[in-house]
Amino acid sequence: MAIKKAATAAFICAMFAVVSPAGAAGLSYSYADAGYQRTNGDPVDLDGGLIDASFGVFDYVALRAGLLRAKTDGFSGDTPDLTEFRAGARGHYTIVKNLDVFGDVLGFNAKLNGNRTTSTDIGIIYEAGVRYLIHKRFEANASFKRVGGGLNKDFGTVGAVFKMTKAFSLSGRAELNSDVKNYFAGIRFNF
Repeated sequence: MAIKKAATAAFICAMFAVVSPAGAAGLSYSYADAGYQRTNGDPVDLDGGLIDASFGVFDYVALRAGLLRAKTDGFSGDTPDLTEFRAGARGHYTIVKNLDVFGDVLGFNAKLNGNRTTSTDIGIIYEAGVRYLIHKRFEANASFKRVGGGLNKDFGTVGAVFKMTKAFSLSGRAELNSDVKNYFAGIRFNF
């Protein structure tokens, strides 16, 4: 049921953004975040590097891609690596000046590879949320995310971006549910 709600919300946001006649001024959808991600959860804890990019290709649509490389010590006698690749699209629409709604649909492929532990997980991520430019240098965002595949969990996400220069910003977010918590801190390259 939750997967249907998340998919419906993402689809409505994406469709509304594509067919809307209003302009899409305000927040930029062409950027790349690069930094550190920590995952605390069941079944393992992870530490790694994340690159997450968004490329605004139309007024209301951005292409998205990301790569996570992480290590874990959560397995007895084994320290497998995780490589996760994501790709998809984001529909977005400006509700009022400096307030956007968005909907994402991303496919992912996650491979855990160690001496004794090997597994692959493939699934879809649905996300719907808001971005608000509080000040010309400070953005806050919040969303609901549904991660499919073997994880099959819902997350509440909050984040912030602080613009240091025209090209660089500080970026951070937390994705939380009862079992798994993801924390990200890094630098956003605006282009």
